[in-house]
Amino acid sequence: MKRLQVFAMGPIQHGDVEFGDLTVLVGPQASGKSLFVQLFKAIQDAGAIRLDLEQYGFDWTHGEDLVRDYCSLYFGGGLETVLQAKTAVLRDGKRVDFRKIARPHGRTSTAETVFLIPAQRVLVLQDGWPKPFMGYSVGDPYAMRKFSDLLRLLMEQGLGHEGAIFPLPRRLKAELRSSVDASIYVGSTLELETEGMRKRVVLKPPGSDSALPYNAWSAGQREFTPLLLGLYWLMPSATRTRRADLDTVIIEEPEMGLHPQAIVSFGLLVLELLARGYRVILSTHSPVILDLVWAIRELSSVSPRAGVEALRRVFSLDHPTWPVVAVLRAALKKEYRTYYFHRTEGGVNTEDISTLDPGDENQDIAGWGGLSGFSGRIAQIVGEAVSR
Repeated sequence: MKRLQVFAMGPIQHGDVEFGDLTVLVGPQASGKSLFVQLFKAIQDAGAIRLDLEQYGFDWTHGEDLVRDYCSLYFGGGLETVLQAKTAVLRDGKRVDFRKIARPHGRTSTAETVFLIPAQRVLVLQDGWPKPFMGYSVGDPYAMRKFSDLLRLLMEQGLGHEGAIFPLPRRLKAELRSSVDASIYVGSTLELETEGMRKRVVLKPPGSDSALPYNAWSAGQREFTPLLLGLYWLMPSATRTRRADLDTVIIEEPEMGLHPQAIVSFGLLVLELLARGYRVILSTHSPVILDLVWAIRELSSVSPRAGVEALRRVFSLDHPTWPVVAVLRAALKKEYRTYYFHRTEGGVNTEDISTLDPGDENQDIAGWGGLSGFSGRIAQIVGEAVSR
């Protein structure tokens, strides 16, 4: 899918997004960004989602309202009416019949092509181990169930032996591990241990024999660790650079709990995903992510050597190896799109602010969808008061 248009869905009055290699969605809370990316997955992976739900015993096809029942299962409890009779969804300009999404025909592919890391990921490891698909309440959204179950499979099949989970040389390049360690784990190791015949993920501070349970970690470590495990899934070891069928990665609010330097480290991981051939969609409230996108867009116009050198400094990479240099070089050739989910009296409309030009006459573009405009307004107010 290259373009998704949505009319009259939940809070969204008119949403229109053309996707680049990296697409960033910004906007205030409850502006429909999460619904939009979940809708993207529902359309792309209709067959895989139906297969999952049927395998776990769900039946939504024999009620009075097929689409309503599906929305309750997929988007979560309370969202069964998010699609109304007046709702229109267009994929690459063609109208989508959501009845066929809710009940795809037998020839629909069951391969999963979209990997969604949800905003609620902190709940996945609450007891130190990922919950299974059926470990959640009926009203919990499919995206959280699916992500949790994939992490469970990863832990059982790929990382199931006791020992370090981070740092783990087979999963990330050395510079990426160092960046994540310096900004998030600060010398601590993520380990898998068995306590009372039950496995759990723990954090061991440097120089300590004691293990900290999940709820004793910092907020940023709790938020980032499920995301890290999701990246492990996307970056398989050995000779494979990516999961065969997956082509799009969606990450909701990756900045939660993270210091700006840790967000920069995350940005480097996003460039690794792009270099591996994934298309990435982010929803965010962080101006740091837009700082990075703006910088890369600007640097794409200079010579490759100068661009790579500047990115090396942006990401604080002292002596990057050639594979990391290749990641930076590839980043300068990608297409970056940014959209603002703008709340109006009639509902939320999207606006293309991809240029991120701080000198643009359009304040939505100059203010980066409100993410930088607030700081600028405060500075102006204070400056006026001080000058009086």
